[in-house]
Amino acid sequence: MKKSVIIAAFILVSSTAMAQPTGGTDLFTLLDVDADQMISAEEAKIHEPVHEQFDTLDVNKDGQLSADEFNLLAKG
Repeated sequence: MKKSVIIAAFILVSSTAMAQPTGGTDLFTLLDVDADQMISAEEAKIHEPVHEQFDTLDVNKDGQLSADEFNLLAKG
């Protein structure tokens, strides 16, 4: 089941033009497959730029990205 959800999210993310408003709200929502308002390392694997920077973005090192941490991606 989890694999199916991740695959569906990948297809959804891949099918978008990756356009997102400042702050990345739409991408954050798409990556948050389980809708817990956090992006896990597993969920981050769906989108390579987030996956590659996951450890840097995870400021508090809890293994998840909050919306505030995720927004650091947009700020560069």
